[in-house]
Amino acid sequence: MVIDPAEIDLFDFLTRWLGAPSPQGRPLPGDATWLPEPLREWHSLTSRWNKFPAGVNRVIEPSRIRMERGKAVFMTDATGDWAWAFDSNKPNRIYEGEPGGEWRQVPEDLPQFLAHVTVTEVIALAAFRRLGDQVPDEALDAVLAPMREVGFGAWQWPRPGYRTFMSDSLIASVGPAVEPTSPWLNRDGYSAVRISGNSPSVLAYLDADTVVRWIHLQDDELED
Repeated sequence: MVIDPAEIDLFDFLTRWLGAPSPQGRPLPGDATWLPEPLREWHSLTSRWNKFPAGVNRVIEPSRIRMERGKAVFMTDATGDWAWAFDSNKPNRIYEGEPGGEWRQVPEDLPQFLAHVTVTEVIALAAFRRLGDQVPDEALDAVLAPMREVGFGAWQWPRPGYRTFMSDSLIASVGPAVEPTSPWLNRDGYSAVRISGNSPSVLAYLDADTVVRWIHLQDDELED
């Protein structure tokens, strides 16, 4: 059964994965009142964890959000090569694309998008993480067995086809594996899996399969 993103309590989720929050978040600047309420609430909530967000994306501070080509860009990827924005007239509609390029609507409303961002960031921030960049199809079901898929809408970044899976103690991002040689196309029959656990023991089941070479990630090995 797929997990409904609306069922994810972000306060509870962040507390379980990042520890107890500070009593209060940073106050929003006075010029942030024009931002959609879900985005303002999200900034207030996540600012209670000093470590968040510092993972794979760059969420723009409220005072620095500006209109670009009719859209308000509020997040980019780590390199600035991809951006996400909301429509100021219909702020629940989210768009993505390359800076200066065409905007494409994301199949998520703003609250679901922010839940997606939160889970994606925690995958990169969790203390215990592994990466399998070439997981064969025949091994994938066993890797994902302890988790259920989250019903997030699809982003086009970093490549189309990424999905998210989670349980109380595991979170995984699964997408296309990349061919090891240029032109770096998707590799048929393989997936790239980034999986995080809230303790080393919950990841131990991955060691039973000797087919997949798992890379143990450290804090200085975050990838874009």
